[in-house]
Amino acid sequence: MNLIYFVQAGVMLIFAIVIFVLVYSVKFVPTADKDLAEKFTYALVAVVIAGFMGAHFFYHQLLSRIDKSLDLKKKMPRYLGALLIRSACLELPGLLASVVFFLTANFYLLFIPVFTAIAFYVLRPTISTIAEDLQLSEQEKSQLSNPQAIIAER
Repeated sequence: MNLIYFVQAGVMLIFAIVIFVLVYSVKFVPTADKDLAEKFTYALVAVVIAGFMGAHFFYHQLLSRIDKSLDLKKKMPRYLGALLIRSACLELPGLLASVVFFLTANFYLLFIPVFTAIAFYVLRPTISTIAEDLQLSEQEKSQLSNPQAIIAER
């Protein structure tokens, strides 16, 4: 679960680094139309706000739909689905910020992927956050803590 989660964040950061290198090593000339660059920036701000709000909303909405009486093996795939939706909503603004940076060469836009990577790290799935989000019993928590336990079905 953590592997998939951090690969999404890593791809976003690697993409931002590649774009940064392309812009500054090739001496890329950004779009000359200041109006268009401004529109891209405003659209990016809207996507960042919508992405972070959507990540929060969809994650909690999907968590609330998980039946707490189910077995842990049935809860975990649903939790993984909620986690992937949240991480996709977080990843989109970071990727778009890199594209808008490529078009406008506005260096400050690269703070968005960095901030998003920090959000990925803070919101990462740990045993305690999984247990809290799914309201697990003590038995399920111990099962989740056991690396040999099978906690999900396909």
